[in-house]
Amino acid sequence: MTRITILLPLLFALASCASKPGQEDLSLDPQTPEAQYAEGEAARERGDYGAAMSSFLPLVELEGEWSLRGKLAIAKLTLDSGRNSEALKAYNVILEDNPSLVEAQEGKGLALIGLGEVAAARRQLQIANNNEGARWRTLNGLGIAADMDGNYDAAARWYGLALESGGDNPLVINNAAYSRIMAGDYVAAERLLQRALIRYPDEQRLRNNLAIAQARQGNYQLAIRTWERSLDAAEARNNAGYIAYLNGDREEARKLFQEASDMSPRYSPSIARNLELVAE
Repeated sequence: MTRITILLPLLFALASCASKPGQEDLSLDPQTPEAQYAEGEAARERGDYGAAMSSFLPLVELEGEWSLRGKLAIAKLTLDSGRNSEALKAYNVILEDNPSLVEAQEGKGLALIGLGEVAAARRQLQIANNNEGARWRTLNGLGIAADMDGNYDAAARWYGLALESGGDNPLVINNAAYSRIMAGDYVAAERLLQRALIRYPDEQRLRNNLAIAQARQGNYQLAIRTWERSLDAAEARNNAGYIAYLNGDREEARKLFQEASDMSPRYSPSIARNLELVAE
């Protein structure tokens, strides 16, 4: 996956300096903003952030709505690439001229979440939610903020609202289930993840958290079988052993770590470290 390494303000500056029609780009076929935007969205969907940026960037030098849509698309792309500081700057720039733009309010809140600024993120996302309810990304962000505060009951309510508001997708389901795991409600998490995997059988993050929920209940062999759908036998046992260790089942943890070590085709530092945890 291509990483976006250019800061957004610089991208805006580059866009303003790009050649204008009638200069050296006369040989290029003109493309409508709609087509340019659609190409960018298609590239984003397939994870080609570099191609997406190339498609969105020319929109910024247009006037009116397309310029704003280009800036929003670049800000979201920067957020999706994990560059939260740059995304925050980009959304702040947009909000200076469009303070009531809910998409930018939401994006700023999500960037703050990524930076770990939970209180500021919650305030920003509440503003977005008050201005336009039923945006699942906003509601999901509020759920994450509640989780980060350890308020799991509030998190469950936000995730439930997100699911009802169009966020019925693996991302929100996984967040909701992991929130239940953090709250210690492993049975509810397991049920939620089992239903989700029927619909999304290729989602490895759902399967990983299902195995965690199972192992947290002491069902280590069941968890191993779940992990073995996507991991090798040694990794599956190492994971189960670590959950056993967290559960306080030291003998079970020692047995599983030893099995993992015996099965590992090569030296594994993580398995070796875990064996040290339960050494007598």
